[in-house]
Amino acid sequence: MKKLLIASSFLISTFALTPPSQAQQTATVEFFDQPIELQLGGYMTWYTTYANQKKTTAILESDRVTLRPIGSYNNVDVMGDAEIYFSGSTTLRNGVKIGAMIQLEAGTDSDTSNHTIDETYMTVDSGIGRVIVGNVKNVSNQMSVTSPTVSTLGLQETDFRRLLVGPGNFAYNKATYALLDDISTKLSYITPTFSGFTFGISLMPGNKKKGKDSDDLLIPNDGIKLFRYGVDTTALFQHDFGKFNIEASASYTMYKPNLRANAPENPGMNLAFAEEKNINEYGAGLNIGFGNWSVGGSYHYTNLSEITGLFLNPYANVAKGSSWDFGVEYTAGPFGVSANVFQSRAESLLVNDKKDIYSVYLVSGQYKILAGVDAFIDIAYLDFDSASRNPAASNKGPAVAIGMNLNF
Repeated sequence: MKKLLIASSFLISTFALTPPSQAQQTATVEFFDQPIELQLGGYMTWYTTYANQKKTTAILESDRVTLRPIGSYNNVDVMGDAEIYFSGSTTLRNGVKIGAMIQLEAGTDSDTSNHTIDETYMTVDSGIGRVIVGNVKNVSNQMSVTSPTVSTLGLQETDFRRLLVGPGNFAYNKATYALLDDISTKLSYITPTFSGFTFGISLMPGNKKKGKDSDDLLIPNDGIKLFRYGVDTTALFQHDFGKFNIEASASYTMYKPNLRANAPENPGMNLAFAEEKNINEYGAGLNIGFGNWSVGGSYHYTNLSEITGLFLNPYANVAKGSSWDFGVEYTAGPFGVSANVFQSRAESLLVNDKKDIYSVYLVSGQYKILAGVDAFIDIAYLDFDSASRNPAASNKGPAVAIGMNLNF
């Protein structure tokens, strides 16, 4: 890990110190000596929703211990999400391009209610690849191939989980790529594309999410540090064969869990002397496009110890088991439709040698009214099927979202 960090730091230094060519030296100082000017971008989504779920389902309270039933809830609501992007770049005399991205939360998504800034990072692009430093998702999240879809609320990490809630102590993975580090500080490198192949690696120090790093390298005082460090690698292949095209990916991710340091925060668990076995994740995906059609899917497997699964469950949807998705997409001019299924099968935390099964069935339609303006409809059915026979341990039901998405 230390050798990789040193090598990446050297790579960035090389970019900055590479001498310019004779032709570049003749360029005017005024051309290069310009400050970065940030440009505005982003998106805004609003939609009307309908959902119908089990009122007896028990969810975790804010203290992450007490369970309570859903009780009464709204079947119909108006929901939305939005972000404003501030981005800009400049080019050095040696041709290296340095850019910045800051994403400002501007919507009503409850997952972002406790922070203002989402992703914020710097990029360094040159002939030998791209370096990304900052608060951003890992390379498997950026590069992994999953099933094709036109959905706005999504199949992987679907926003329909805002409408149909997951039961407390339910074990599942919500995507076919690594998620434990989420949006957090990391160093990533993505190679140039050679004969259709692109490779990426992320080095993750494991501090808190959403840029809320502690003032030192110790565990943050206002929360936990889920893992000590991690590494995420991905290979992507893209090629057009004329009548059809192929996208394929493979990924491997490793995290070192941080059990003992969190023992005081979890007095009910025996973490002080727990064996901190690595979390290992493996993923692969394949899409084939032909004409207006695209079909494909992906698979992911997560391997971790029982004590690690119990520790992580209240804080993150990471569990021992497999997840997969499959989908078909058809587009013609401004219209697009798709049908998808996603399923996670994970080791239950409540019943030994049994699995909790999480399934999402999704049908979506989209119409591009004009550039940057889309109307959409998503119809989904979510099923949290617990290995426990207690009705409060499961949840299921249909949900619909109809709305408009603006990109600017």
